[in-house]
Amino acid sequence: MPYGTPETSGVRAYTARAVSKEQIGGEYRLTVTCRAETDNMMAPEVEVLFQKFLDTLSASPDFTVTAQRTTEYAEDVTPTA
Repeated sequence: MPYGTPETSGVRAYTARAVSKEQIGGEYRLTVTCRAETDNMMAPEVEVLFQKFLDTLSASPDFTVTAQRTTEYAEDVTPTA
């Protein structure tokens, strides 16, 4: 399977995860996962806005919040001739 050339720079991805402190039915916790998306994830404003979003989530006493920023690389895969 032929592979394309990897992109020289990656694309940032921001993900936040909120887990309820309260249990559902005394057994399970509710997990909500959010992924930030826009046409230009490398713009410096994205980090600022995501931080504001994270601060808003973290202010809730009902959820434990975690977040991460990753860099993703992609390469095209084409069918074998």
